[in-house]
Amino acid sequence: MPFVLKRTDQIALIRDLTYEYANLMVAAYFDLNGQPPWRTNCDDAFILGCRKIGDFLTTDTNNRKDDDVLAMDYLPPTARRSWDLPIWRVKWRNEMNKYLTHITYQRAEDRDAKGLPHWEHTVWVPPLRDEFNKAWWDFRDSVTDGAFCAEFDKQLSEREARPEFKMVNLKRL
Repeated sequence: MPFVLKRTDQIALIRDLTYEYANLMVAAYFDLNGQPPWRTNCDDAFILGCRKIGDFLTTDTNNRKDDDVLAMDYLPPTARRSWDLPIWRVKWRNEMNKYLTHITYQRAEDRDAKGLPHWEHTVWVPPLRDEFNKAWWDFRDSVTDGAFCAEFDKQLSEREARPEFKMVNLKRL
């Protein structure tokens, strides 16, 4: 049976979308400011959050997998994406597919000889955090449907009020 987009589901899922965005920003914060050993867990959470929000923000509707929720679902049918995630898309998206979700022999490759970047959280988290924050807010600015806008605003305000998100700025950086 083909996937059918339902407006009620779209509105209901804004809660999860704002949670995932907020969780990404919190993971970045604690990845950079947390203490070992749990800082390492925040690094994995940040990378996984990049994967989730990156797929949401950059996947075109014609490349939808199953019933994935996509940013383009919240925009008018003729809208074009005004945001990009160049650092994530070019340097890390495919790399992290292997490093985060699979244990592969690719990890043994000589990254220097191949000109591939090394993951150093203090180097890569700040620009990726900023890139994802900008893309999120560019996406949010592109949403024009009143009901969607109201729900995004409501859910983000609810996230900001929760203790687990209070210490992190969820607004545009």
